[in-house]
Amino acid sequence: MRMKTKLAGCALLALCAVSASAQFTVGDMMKPAAYTNAHGNVSMYRISMPQYPKPGHRYPMILFLHGSGECGTNNYSQIKAGLPALMGQLLKQKEQVIVVAPQCRISNNWIKKLDFTADYVASKEPTLALRDALAICDSIIERGLADPNRFYITGLSLGGFGTWDAIQRYPEKFAAAAPICGSGDVRKLPPGLKKLPLWVAHGDIDENVPVDCSRRMCEAIHNFGNKQLIYEEFQGGNHLIWDRVYSDPQFTKWLLKQTRKEKKPWWKFW
Repeated sequence: MRMKTKLAGCALLALCAVSASAQFTVGDMMKPAAYTNAHGNVSMYRISMPQYPKPGHRYPMILFLHGSGECGTNNYSQIKAGLPALMGQLLKQKEQVIVVAPQCRISNNWIKKLDFTADYVASKEPTLALRDALAICDSIIERGLADPNRFYITGLSLGGFGTWDAIQRYPEKFAAAAPICGSGDVRKLPPGLKKLPLWVAHGDIDENVPVDCSRRMCEAIHNFGNKQLIYEEFQGGNHLIWDRVYSDPQFTKWLLKQTRKEKKPWWKFW
């Protein structure tokens, strides 16, 4: 496990650089949309797509899960925290990226139970909100717009819990994951987690979600045999450290270079 520590401070300069380089607001880039599942339930989300997609080209895609403070039904709050910094870095990349940001409600959020203890046990089934978030992305892949081998997930706070929940249920689905200030079930370690590239981040004086939540998960993942784990702990960092992760060009570079290795059919030997 590669561990990084950073001092609290000097984030303002990086954020100013991001905002100065952006020609559009996140609201301009993330267009409102809605998804209706097979049972008629409607999920609101925002999406950023290439303005002029190349015919036949599949783009990398990021699923972003917001925190509890952004829950609601206005289909706007979910793009206010974390995403401006992330989109600022994505604008600097040579290749275009699809970004999907669904909005969940407090009554139907990314996980069924929020628990900060080591005794946390994930629910048997995922929540409707998480299922629909993944279904939105599946539909984009099925339309030939997104590359299924470059599908990434990240989330902050409650979204960090949702990110852990998603990768513990469907590790083979993602090329990489970045849960920030979150936690999961330390006993739920499917084989696919052993090879999934992870960038985990937390502030060491977080009073909302204790830093031990990420430390426990990283220890469990490391002991499980994952050699592609980066744990970034911010010294003096409180709960609001996500902009410092998302505005880091090294994070964006790391994320977009990850590619899921497709399993070959058993009858292919070459």
